[in-house]
Amino acid sequence: MSELIVAAIRIVFLILLWLFILFIADVIRRDMFGRRVKADTLKAHPADGPGHGRRSRTPTRFAVTQGAQQGLSVPVEPTINLGRAADSTFNLEDDYASARHAQLVQADALTWVLTDLGSTNGTYVNGRRVSEPTRVTVGDVIRIGKTLMRLEV
Repeated sequence: MSELIVAAIRIVFLILLWLFILFIADVIRRDMFGRRVKADTLKAHPADGPGHGRRSRTPTRFAVTQGAQQGLSVPVEPTINLGRAADSTFNLEDDYASARHAQLVQADALTWVLTDLGSTNGTYVNGRRVSEPTRVTVGDVIRIGKTLMRLEV
């Protein structure tokens, strides 16, 4: 083979090697820092079902209405920690949720306060991003990543 062909093969090999290294670095970066979700790609569904229209009743459970854990519910507690961490009250299996994503605290018998704990992708109540502690009642839709949840009677 001529020296020109050998040099060309070496250059192509180095380019492919660098592309492979950059691909691996990008995969590691996405795995460590997660992916961002745009708010307009996931819309909250209106509250429907047994708790809708009965906002004067005390909630008895916190349930997932859509997402990987659909149908899962837990009894209400004075404080519900939401996130992927093992010590969360409600452990979310959602790639877009932070380890300690949000906290739901009971203000009185009918009212709860939802606080975003500095999550990457944000927390939404009825389609609006939570930037400060927000009042939540029975039937309000809470969205974290691709998971929709609400307090139910």
